[in-house]
Amino acid sequence: MPFNFRRKPKPVYVSKVLVIDFRPAGIPQEWRSTESLVEEHREAMMQASHKMLIYNTVKILKSTSYPILMDGRQYNDASWAQTIQNSQNALRDPHGNYVLADYQRILQEYDILQAVQSDIIDEVWMFGGPYFGFYESRMVGKGAFWCNAPALEQNSRRFIMMGFNYQRGGQEMIHSFGHRAESILARKFSSQDFQNKLYAGQPTPSPKNEFEQWLLEHGTVHRVPGGVDYGQNEFSWVAAMKNDWWPLVVDPNKVV
Repeated sequence: MPFNFRRKPKPVYVSKVLVIDFRPAGIPQEWRSTESLVEEHREAMMQASHKMLIYNTVKILKSTSYPILMDGRQYNDASWAQTIQNSQNALRDPHGNYVLADYQRILQEYDILQAVQSDIIDEVWMFGGPYFGFYESRMVGKGAFWCNAPALEQNSRRFIMMGFNYQRGGQEMIHSFGHRAESILARKFSSQDFQNKLYAGQPTPSPKNEFEQWLLEHGTVHRVPGGVDYGQNEFSWVAAMKNDWWPLVVDPNKVV
């Protein structure tokens, strides 16, 4: 009787997502809907991961307010419209940098830490317009580390807060995910210096692990090997990641 060889099924990682849609009245009607972007990104990540990653939207919360920024200021429809017309009108800190959103306030206002600790959600996707002050990705929780943004230490398991822009589209969302993956994998393999040198166009030492060798072969989120900035196909880059890296990128608690 012949053996019935069966291919081992790929693991499926389900990530439960809370979506917060910051959409004041002043946002142009022709900009993308958050619902369409969520579905587009969900499908793209399923394809890129070869059906290993499934995003499950737990809830979409709607806010008609502009996020309150770190210094307590907040745009309104008039001031934000002026900023869209001329970036010189943007709210800035004393060093001239754009003021970022108050993440601590967002965590409290939407009871995010409780939802994470109760295993209701695994990550947060925030949608907003330009100058809303969101990082592309930021890690929160105990032992949080750099994830394309400064870590935000909190009394919870580690999770990611993504910041997406509904003025743009799915490609930019994949780009943001790519930077998230880079940061987490660089931490896992202690390859931050190697990766930074690639971004700076500096000579790199011989690769000391599989991630560094992979970076030499596939490039960074910004460029293919030997290419110019923003010449990378972000979807192809993400889709080329090794299968055993996906659980790390999905759940940063697996990185020690």
